[in-house]
Amino acid sequence: MVSNQKLAGDLIISIVAVCILSTTILSVSTNNWNVKYENSIANRTGLFQQCSNTVCCDTKELDRSITVIALFSIIFLSTSTLSSLFLMAITADCRTQCYMLVPLAFFGAGISMTLALIQILDRMDMNGYSAFMFLIDTILAYVLGAISLIHASMFYF
Repeated sequence: MVSNQKLAGDLIISIVAVCILSTTILSVSTNNWNVKYENSIANRTGLFQQCSNTVCCDTKELDRSITVIALFSIIFLSTSTLSSLFLMAITADCRTQCYMLVPLAFFGAGISMTLALIQILDRMDMNGYSAFMFLIDTILAYVLGAISLIHASMFYF
């Protein structure tokens, strides 16, 4: 018998995971991490591009390790999102311990996002909305990892 509470919990975790994944991809791909206003020109720094004006920039991207860690966090978030969606559909009637992949992937994403934030803070001030969104997504990844761990202990183990 399928529990309505289990399906509701799975659905909420999956929807929030999709939202975290989409906002993380948007925050990593935009260039509003550090905004400096010099002589009415807004120089915007992102993870993949340095500024919107090509004349004022001597470097085009941040350190490669930051980019790799940010991509690992997106991979972890994709893994947790897809596994929560698939396991919601597949394990409707049975108990399985495969659901442990979901909180582990969320915690892995949170750790890699924290490492990326630490390295980014060494190189620049974060005052743009992309940086704030990435910081909020980092916190939400940890929170959703804890919620999915509680959900797994209630319905899957």
